[in-house]
Amino acid sequence: MMPTTPRKGIVAAACTRLCGEVCLWGKVIEHERGWRAQLAYPKNLFLSPDALPFTLAEIQSRLKILTTYRIDIFFAGPKGIIPLWTNDAGYSPVGLDYLIERSKQYHDRRRQDRTLKKGDRVAILGRGIAVIERAGDKEVYAVLWSKNVVRIDRKHIRWDDQNMRWEASPHACVEANGKP
Repeated sequence: MMPTTPRKGIVAAACTRLCGEVCLWGKVIEHERGWRAQLAYPKNLFLSPDALPFTLAEIQSRLKILTTYRIDIFFAGPKGIIPLWTNDAGYSPVGLDYLIERSKQYHDRRRQDRTLKKGDRVAILGRGIAVIERAGDKEVYAVLWSKNVVRIDRKHIRWDDQNMRWEASPHACVEANGKP
């Protein structure tokens, strides 16, 4: 079959990361599970929630590549279809607002995950692992070796990305008498 005008076909029924509509022309063959064509060009794209990174710089880099097609790009998420880029107007304010809010939520979750709370463990370098019993704004009380209560100034506890744990210098710990 050799149509003279482009045909439209759906690339994928279920959008896993990136899917969309394409225009097909030249020799076009219909199969049980879709179409195959000699020539094709995307008509629009739909990105799934996991297709874009969370930092705005990485998102901009990814979208810059996709916008070179000069087609409409949408975000297909739990809140429905949100336009990110339209060929005639560029970035959509609704899409940018969505990406900014999504990025803020991601960073808030990361910050919350990196907040010391009761039950967390802190590696006191050279002494062992202490379990947080009480975490205040200025100091933390932790139990070391199931018997020693230590007080650590909050400013001396840091998250070590390489070891994926909280760490404190042994010089930052002061023995506390009794329970915190």
